[in-house]
Amino acid sequence: MLKKTMTAIALVAAMASGVSAQAATNDNYGTLLSGDFTPASSFATLSYNNIGNVYYFTLTANDLNALFTNKAFIGSIAVDADAKATVSSVLGDSPVSYKNGGGPGGIYDFRFDLFQGQDRLTANESVSWTATFNGPVELNSKSFALHVQGLTDAQGGSAWYTVSAVPEADTYAMLALGLGVLGFASRRRKVQ
Repeated sequence: MLKKTMTAIALVAAMASGVSAQAATNDNYGTLLSGDFTPASSFATLSYNNIGNVYYFTLTANDLNALFTNKAFIGSIAVDADAKATVSSVLGDSPVSYKNGGGPGGIYDFRFDLFQGQDRLTANESVSWTATFNGPVELNSKSFALHVQGLTDAQGGSAWYTVSAVPEADTYAMLALGLGVLGFASRRRKVQ
């Protein structure tokens, strides 16, 4: 009986791995891609995960008023993916729709628009949606660019942003080396 149960569990695990959900990715945005204004810190987080060709997104805006201006809003997300998407299950503070055309530089294939009339994603708001792609797609941090609109003239009116810089591997190596030296020095002091 135990052997049959273990075989059944292994079979279910093998089937589940074929259609497994990937761990959620959380990307913070604030690095200027195109435009004139760089905010002092990250202004939004895009979280996403998928099961096959179905992606689940949540976009959360930080305090855009403090980082940009009180009229700033996130107008769209440009996406670099060779597949079309159908948007469904939109919940939150702004609409989400699929539109042809992308962002800056001509590398983006389409965009998710986050406004309709006066409905838009502004400071401290969030929106979640499901995107079902018509073919295989693998999205990652480099697949997206966020468009912030409603900036002042001095800020350039609008700008596109990509994922905030993540520390390089050598930065972590230097940190580990520094902690090792501190640990060694501390141990030597205790021994003496």
